[in-house]
Amino acid sequence: MVNIVTIGGGTGTFVVLSGLRRLPEVSLSAIVTAADDGGSTGHLRDAYGFLPAGDARQALVALAEDGNVLRDLFAYRFEKSEVAGHNLGNLFLTALTDLLGSDAAALEEASRILRVAGKVIMATDTPATLKATLEDGSVVMNEREIDERIAGRSRIAELALETSLSVSLAARTAIEEADLIILGPGDLYTSSIAALLPSGMKETIAGSKARLVYVTNLFTKTGQTNGYSVSDHVREIARYAGREPDVIFLNDGRLSQELLDRYAEEEEYPPVDDSIDLDARVQRMPLVSVYQVPAVPGDPLLRSLVRHDPAKLAAAISTLFV
Repeated sequence: MVNIVTIGGGTGTFVVLSGLRRLPEVSLSAIVTAADDGGSTGHLRDAYGFLPAGDARQALVALAEDGNVLRDLFAYRFEKSEVAGHNLGNLFLTALTDLLGSDAAALEEASRILRVAGKVIMATDTPATLKATLEDGSVVMNEREIDERIAGRSRIAELALETSLSVSLAARTAIEEADLIILGPGDLYTSSIAALLPSGMKETIAGSKARLVYVTNLFTKTGQTNGYSVSDHVREIARYAGREPDVIFLNDGRLSQELLDRYAEEEEYPPVDDSIDLDARVQRMPLVSVYQVPAVPGDPLLRSLVRHDPAKLAAAISTLFV
């Protein structure tokens, strides 16, 4: 049995888990950021003060048993009236937390109901707030503000939690027992690095026997990683993880000109492959999905149009232990 731990959040973690759950002889643990405060998750977090449900919900859905109607219900988003924009899974997890008295108990019960193939673990035991200090000295608070696509915004010099929070015991234990730790894909700062910020996380990863794997993003993101190359992404991951990745997966699959043009309208581009100094660790292969992701009606957040292919990612990762 191979113990695999993913760290991050958002659709990137969803894609990785969706592929890995179909591999035999694999034990999965998904550590998700506790700093999400956008969209439906943000409204519920503000109202109830519980840990953010969005990233945990996406991980649960990714790991849920196929054919389970509850899996589809967890992903259902309302389009009308006062609940427009809310996701049923987020509401369900919030209600479970309120009924059972703790976020951990809610995740455990939701995992039982959905018959998930693995564990979903929050990076901290209490909600976190992100603080980004930019190179021009200005400060941006909250994940939803940092995540905004603002052309020309100064680069992020330092990302931190507003208040120091310790890594959860469950997350620490999962990392200590891991054979593989996977970071990315996903927004570099608000998903991947956000989950690395709790006190003790960097030290636990640095001391782990596991191989550290980084899946490079398909595109840069306006307002966060404008102009970042592959090595820029890897440098920031190493800085916050406390160690260099042992393996770096990089997509070399072709992207259509139409898709490139649509992203260019937002000033977003594939990261420049300047990874010659990283070549011993870089594995280049077609990893992109051939399908464009349609917009979800009622979703208040702007999502990516193209993502990694879950099966291709899982096949690439499996080469590290088969």
